[in-house]
Amino acid sequence: MTEKNKGKKMTLEANDTVKCVCHALGSLRAISFHSDVKGPLITLSDGGRRVTRDVSSFCHGLTFSGRPVQIEEKVRLRVEHCERRWHGALRVGFTHVLPEHTTLPPLAIPDLTHSPLYAAVVVPEGICRPGLEIQFWLKKNGCMHILCSDGSTHTEPTTLNPTWPVWAMIDVYGQTTSVMMLGSKKRRCIFTRRSCPALTHIKHTEDKEMLERIKEQMSMLEQRNHYLDNKDHETSDCEECVVCYSEVANCRLSCGHKCVCGPCGMRVYMTFGTCPLCRQPLGFFHPCD
Repeated sequence: MTEKNKGKKMTLEANDTVKCVCHALGSLRAISFHSDVKGPLITLSDGGRRVTRDVSSFCHGLTFSGRPVQIEEKVRLRVEHCERRWHGALRVGFTHVLPEHTTLPPLAIPDLTHSPLYAAVVVPEGICRPGLEIQFWLKKNGCMHILCSDGSTHTEPTTLNPTWPVWAMIDVYGQTTSVMMLGSKKRRCIFTRRSCPALTHIKHTEDKEMLERIKEQMSMLEQRNHYLDNKDHETSDCEECVVCYSEVANCRLSCGHKCVCGPCGMRVYMTFGTCPLCRQPLGFFHPCD
């Protein structure tokens, strides 16, 4: 490759991180870091594209994507700065839980990953240096895959359900103190869909259509709760889901009630956070055979 072509390629790659593709045919929704949910030592800059952790500590650097990501959608990051006095490095992963419903602990691993609704992987400290670009995505089989610009790859099985909504989770941990969001991309047949890493394009709330669905689900659940409040239940197990009344109740909530199907259990957990029978706060639920 000639020097001229090399220079042209580098220019195109640099422009790829800032060019707006929101209105391009088949483009993905813009993605950046969540502006409201972040660790106490995290600050945002560059319109929400860069997160920086205060170097006074190695932890309290949790951040999330500002919107759900699709299965096989590759979230792209670049390590901007490292602080050598700490050990460990960046952690990346996904969660089914709305960022707004997550109580932020100091660490992603193991403080969040003890729950099957969270999954995260450590980026090796030896390669996590300024300039390293990382792509990570959730595959259709539920495994998380990481690809680094140095050629290294890693695949990790998770407990996540690929049919449920997921948000990207980034823990700016240890030596890693600053990370830039480069956008995302997803391969579709013969072309690649891309997104803008621009905060100005992002709404950090659900789309209107999704909000309407949530309101409808809340109304249905309120009706079911009214019915259940006025009916004696002799056992904690139900034969049919008390939310949709169309599927078998095959999930046991953390309070002990086996009263919802898998999809409804996930919606109840993310939307309300309490059991529809006893109103106790939920931890996580177990699919039953």
